Formats: sequence, C-alpha cells, structure tokens
Amino acid sequence: MSGRILIVDDVATNRVILRAKLAAAYYDVIQAENGADAIAQAQRGQPDLILLDVLMPDMTGYEVCRRLKADPATAHIPVIMVTSLFAASDRLEGLECGADDFLSKPINDLALFARVRNLMRAKFMLDELSLRDRTTSDLGLASVVEQAAELPPGRVMLVPPDQRTGRDWERSINQHSPLHCRIATTQDEVIAASADDLPDVYVIHTKLGGYTDGLRLVSYLRSRPKTRHVGIVLVVPEADQVKAAKGLDLGASDYIFDPVDGLELTARLNSQIRRKQISDRLRSNVTDTLRLAVQDPLTGLYNRRYAEQHMEKIAERARETGKGFALMVLDIDNFKRVNDGFGHAAGDQVLKEFARRIQENLRGVDLVSRLGGEEFLIAMPDTTEDQARNASERLRRVIEETPFCVDGVAGGLSVTVSVGVTLGNPDCVDIDHLIRQADTALYTSKSEGRNMVTLFNSAA
Repeated sequence: MSGRILIVDDVATNRVILRAKLAAAYYDVIQAENGADAIAQAQRGQPDLILLDVLMPDMTGYEVCRRLKADPATAHIPVIMVTSLFAASDRLEGLECGADDFLSKPINDLALFARVRNLMRAKFMLDELSLRDRTTSDLGLASVVEQAAELPPGRVMLVPPDQRTGRDWERSINQHSPLHCRIATTQDEVIAASADDLPDVYVIHTKLGGYTDGLRLVSYLRSRPKTRHVGIVLVVPEADQVKAAKGLDLGASDYIFDPVDGLELTARLNSQIRRKQISDRLRSNVTDTLRLAVQDPLTGLYNRRYAEQHMEKIAERARETGKGFALMVLDIDNFKRVNDGFGHAAGDQVLKEFARRIQENLRGVDLVSRLGGEEFLIAMPDTTEDQARNASERLRRVIEETPFCVDGVAGGLSVTVSVGVTLGNPDCVDIDHLIRQADTALYTSKSEGRNMVTLFNSAA
C-alpha cells in the first residue's frame, strides 16, 4: 500500500530519520518544520496521513491538530501525534483535539508501520465513500457529511477476560459518556449478542476465556459481512507493541494498553463510534437512499446520470493526486440476435448476468454503469495502462468462457463482448473527450472481428 505522508517536526534530524524509514517502504513523504507550514502543506498537498510532533516552538502539535480537524479540507486526514510525553493526560488531550493515535519517542518501527497501514486503509475506504457522497450532493440530493453533526449515542460491546473486568470497564465508561454498553466474555456470547443488535464498536481484550487470545475474534469479526465494518478497540497488555501491531494488521481499528484508563478509552470509543456511524450513513446513502435516482432498474448498476457526475469526481482526484485512471466502454456483441431470437426476457437475463460478472471481477472502488441498451462503462481510479489492459482482458474472458443461463435455452447462450479502453492522466481529464476515445477504440474492436479489447492509440 502506497500513500503520501506529511512529517511535521521542528528538528531536522527527526524528519530525516522518519523520511528514510517511510521512503524505504515506498511511501511518498513530504515535510514541514513548524505548525504553520504543516497546515499549509496539508491544505495544499492533501496527504493521506500526518505524523505530527507535539512539542514545537511556534504552536504545539495539539493546536495544529485542532486547526486541521476544524478545517473541512483537512478534517478527514488521520493524524498520529509523535511525542516524548507518556502520561495518559497527554494522550487524552491529543485525542480530544482529534488525533487518531500516539507514538512515543523513540519510535518503534513495528508500531509505526502497523498504525500507518491501519489508518491509511480506513482513510482510503472513507475517501471512496465521501467521493460518492459528493457526487450525490452534486445531483441535488442530501449529503451525509452535511447531516453528520448530530449522531446518536453509540453502542459498545465489551469483551473482557472476565465479568468483573467488564463491569469495571462499563462503570469507567459510563462516568464519562452516555454510551450503551453490553458485556460478553466468549466468542459464542459475542456472536449470539451481535445477531439482533450489532454494536458500533467492540472492546476486545487479547486474553479471553475459552481460547488463546482476542486476536482470533478480531479476525473472525472482520471476515464476516455483518461485522466487517464495525469498530474494534483492542485492549493489549502494557507495552506489548508486537501484539498491538498484529491486532491492527488483523483488522482492529484502534488499541489501548492495559491497565485501561477510563477517560482515554472513552475518548477512543467516541472517535471510533463517530467514524463508524458516518461510514454507515455514507454507505447507506450510496446503496439505498439513492437507488431510484442513480441506478439502472434492470441491472442494479449505476446509470448514465450518476456515471457522468462520478467520473468528474474521479478526474478531480486525478488532478489532486497526480495518478491516472482508465475508462472502458463495453458492448455486448450481436445482442440484437438475442432479443430477436429468444425474446426480450432472455435479453434481460443476459444483461443482468453480464452486469453481475463485471461487478464481481472489479475492485470496489471501480465505477460500473449501464449507459443504455447493451452498452456499459467502467471507470477505474488510480490505474496504470498495464492494469487497465489486464482488467479489460479479464472481463472479456469472464464473459466468453461460461455460457449465460437463459430460461428455455439448453446449455445456455454463448456471449462475447467488445471493449474500448482509454487512459486519463492529470493533464488530460476532459471526460467527454475520453469517452469519445474509448468509443473509437470500441469501434475498432467491433470492426476487427468483435470479442476483443482495443486500447485507444492517439497516433492512429
């Protein structure tokens, strides 16, 4: 996983050491030597994560974080505070001003990279949901981000090593926040209690009765569709960075060291609950609220109206990130023969199965839409020429290799697809022009025999 990281530290040596470590792991690193420069760089460069020193001469890291989180342009960027301060009160102050985590100096490399990977995964997912939310807003429908000021109190499931510890956690949380807590001490209890009333966040101790540790439970929850998007705060034995890092890589959203500080746990829970509830609303807004306005009723894919708006957002992101993207136009070969020979009901079955196969063989971030009739469009953000070529060939094979099941047709129907592909780059993001290029490439595929992929050649 690559991404852009902003290092903020007034000591040049610290910046150089951190830069070397991160660059060796193929991260793109930018630097700032003071708070004012950090805010300017964050606004201008839109990093994926910020490593922010606490003690700086012009303004503290706390104040920098507070200003970043108050600015809608930078509020979504994860911030890790880097500090030589160890008290729980220092961590609490950072969490209250919006920081996502703390790393103590000298920095433990295992903890650093585990936390960076974890926060970037969360940010990339939220970025994609937010991108679709902005498309929704541009279509004249309500934006989830605009509605997120008032969120209900969160629901927490506590998974301690024993009931007594669970009650201690619950009392400590309830002293500081109106969160609704339930206690479960085994995996079976967690599964049963989650069946009808899914929590926003689980708090899971690594040592649980009945099996070795809570890491298995973290892995289990992340592997199940129903609990895949819940928040998970892992309680780790004091200073066990190895277990904390492993927990993050398995899917924990955050961690806190045992013995648990009630104020810090509550602050971390409130942060995770807000993130979870906003993500849920964004996801619901995309999949449910907008269905009638932006989806094709037959295939369930996005329609032309949504696709045109969303492609503009993909182009904007290409300009911001400097990364290219790909557009494909696909046309089912000889589709008229299906309708004429087997009826429109058979044609509808082919279209629905075609849409399903395409969706199952692309990334979640890729846009798949039906332009009309038997013509489809795919937009793939952050995609190179080789990746686009491989993806389009894979789709062509997926359509060709397995006959389509159609009522009344023994053995199914053989279907093929022609594909035209073009690439957009940060310097060329005129969507209408790119679609014309993809159409030109599609025409070449059709005229040269069908069932093939053509990449647009500007020199042709």
